Amino acid sequence: MRRIAAALAMTLLLVGSAHGQGLIGDILAGKLVSPEVGTWAWYDLTDATTGQSFVMRIAIVGEKKVRRKDGYWLELEVVPLVGYRSVYKMLLTGPASDPKNIHKVLQRSGREEVQELPVDREPTEASEKKKQPERKLLGEEELSTIGGTVSTQHYALIEKDRKIEVWLNEKVRPAGLVRMKSPEGELILRNYGKGGPEARSVIDDPPVPGTDDVDLDMRVDVQVERNPKPKSEEGEAP
Repeated sequence: MRRIAAALAMTLLLVGSAHGQGLIGDILAGKLVSPEVGTWAWYDLTDATTGQSFVMRIAIVGEKKVRRKDGYWLELEVVPLVGYRSVYKMLLTGPASDPKNIHKVLQRSGREEVQELPVDREPTEASEKKKQPERKLLGEEELSTIGGTVSTQHYALIEKDRKIEVWLNEKVRPAGLVRMKSPEGELILRNYGKGGPEARSVIDDPPVPGTDDVDLDMRVDVQVERNPKPKSEEGEAP
């Protein structure tokens, strides 16, 4: 299940961007929001198939030049309510919807060692010929989150019988993402900010020892409630 959770997060935020004609990839790449090192956001994540819930962190944990281009490390951390977290760390130099901008992908699942995943940086013929989905702005909406009410722009991305909805606000860095709903599941913002423990990479940290469910539940609760209410620049509800 830990692998499923990580795969779901990747599907929603990266693979799903192909269906959104690069919209989510553009968000991650900073075309809509500047990918500033140190910015982070926590989300509630629900798997539509199993109904299981997770919490997920998106953070810009570093930067690196790649062939004279500015690159940054984006980290996804998925924490189940019971069990060990899974972490993905990606080096990007542009929209993740373009494989050429993905230079490295690292993964750590539970107690396993960090692994580098193969990256195919050449677009496939099918992806190049893919028809652009219809994109609709449905209007402005106020969404309630743990950190307060957030103003958003609500988009629908439609391709044949598939529909992805996203609610965006550029102040919610690093992704500008407040809510996302797809056939695979749903994300909704918990809190966000800049700096502090949430801004550091955790992929090289040792797994939390033991398998006691109570201890792990407590760890998750503490981890996502460090800053439950946004404050000014560090998580102010727009």
